[in-house]
Amino acid sequence: MKQIFTTLIIMTFAGNAFSQVISQNAIPNTVQNGTSTACKIPGTNFTSMNSYVRAFRLQDFGITSEFTITNVAFGVQNVSGAFPVAVSILRLNGPFPQGVGTAYDTANVNVAPANNLGMVNSGANLQAVIPAGGAFVIDISHNGNVNPRQGFLMGSHPAIQTGPSYLVAPSCNMNTPTATGTGPLAQFPQARWVMTITGQSAVLGVTEVINSPDIQIFPNPVKDVLKFRFNNNLKSEAIDIYDMNGRVITSIQNNKNVNEVDMSAYPKGHYILKVKADDGRLYVEKIIKE
Repeated sequence: MKQIFTTLIIMTFAGNAFSQVISQNAIPNTVQNGTSTACKIPGTNFTSMNSYVRAFRLQDFGITSEFTITNVAFGVQNVSGAFPVAVSILRLNGPFPQGVGTAYDTANVNVAPANNLGMVNSGANLQAVIPAGGAFVIDISHNGNVNPRQGFLMGSHPAIQTGPSYLVAPSCNMNTPTATGTGPLAQFPQARWVMTITGQSAVLGVTEVINSPDIQIFPNPVKDVLKFRFNNNLKSEAIDIYDMNGRVITSIQNNKNVNEVDMSAYPKGHYILKVKADDGRLYVEKIIKE
C-alpha cells in the first residue's frame, strides 16, 4: 500500500422544495494535490481495484424531510486516461459498514486527464430518494486491472472533515471499508475524499438555508463561546442548538439580538446550530465542539 501521487451549501426556495448541496469537507469542491492514496498494481504506477467510500446521515446536515439526490460530484487528483468509474448510492440501514445494503442507483461516469485536480458530476443518470431520517453511502469504484492498465486517484483535501473517508482495496488486503489515517492507511490521514451531493428536500412552513454565505460562524471548531454574524442587515429572532440525535440542547428566544452561545460545558462532538432570522428563514450550520 503506498501513496501514488504526492457552497458550502445554499438552498434555493421553490415551492416546498429546496435545491441543496451537502458535504463533509470543510473546504468543498477543492482538490489538493499529493494528499490522496490508493492501492496500486505491484511494479507499476497504475491502480488496482479501489472503492472510495463515505457515509452520510441526513440528520447530520439538519435535514428532517425526504431527500432526493440529483447529482453526486467527486474530486479527481489524477487519472491516466479516459474511461468510466462506477458511482453508486447505497442504502445504509444501520451502523456503517455493517448496515450497508443494496444500491439505490449506480451509474458509470466518464473521467479524463482534463479532470485532474477538479470535480466531476454524475448528472441526472444517478438518482435516489432517501427517506426522512435516513442515511446513504457514496461508493466511487475503479478497477485498473484491465488491458491497457489504468490509473485513477480520488481527489482529496486535508482540511477538516465531519465524517471519515474509507477505502476498500482487496489487492492490498482491505476487503472491508478502512478509514484513512487508521490501520494500513495510518500514513495517509490527509486522504479525505472530496464529495458533494446535490438534492431536493421538502420542508413545510419554513425555508431552511444550510451553510449559507450570508451567515458567518466562528470559531469552528469551538472550545468555549461560539459567535455568529450575518453579512447583511438581518437580525436573529431565535437560536437553537441540537445534538446529533435531534435533541435541543440550547434554545434562546433572541429578543436582545444575542450573537453568541457559550458551549464550554458541552461534551466534545458535533452539533447543529439553527438561527431563525427576521427574513423568515432558518439558517443551519454544523458545529464541531472541541
